[in-house]
Amino acid sequence: MKTIFFNFPVNTPKIAFTHSDKTVKQLKGLGVIDKDAAYVEYPLIDENSSREELSLIGMPDYLQFDNENNPTAVVFDMELIEVYILDLVRSQRSIAFDYLDNIQMRAMVRGRQSVVDAAEADKEILRNMPDEIDLSSATDYWTAYESVPNYLIDFQEKYKADLA
Repeated sequence: MKTIFFNFPVNTPKIAFTHSDKTVKQLKGLGVIDKDAAYVEYPLIDENSSREELSLIGMPDYLQFDNENNPTAVVFDMELIEVYILDLVRSQRSIAFDYLDNIQMRAMVRGRQSVVDAAEADKEILRNMPDEIDLSSATDYWTAYESVPNYLIDFQEKYKADLA
């Protein structure tokens, strides 16, 4: 068995993949892969593969060939990965803002200004977060993901004792 990446539709940078024990020639003959498609073969990528390899089959919409005319590997389109990561951050940040707003309201009702101020400081860190994300040295999904500062902590746990 092997994993075969191929452009689909043909003559586009879009990548699809299949797992097969058949040759590419056989798959083209069966119409699984278009006869004019560029392709790259990898050893079978499955649950026993590395997380880097698994991300290739888990995120095919973010892949491209290293060379469209004569591909030797599939690589991540890092511009698309950056957009994806920043969208994830914004989504999680929005949830955190909502929670911190709730914390501040509860703290105000209880007259705990120090908690209001601490939550506001956390919100300021979150506001600045997109400007502090530098994905310029990322080479794949995982290095991009790991480049994001971990400001999205468990705010519920952080403020639990302050609002008890």
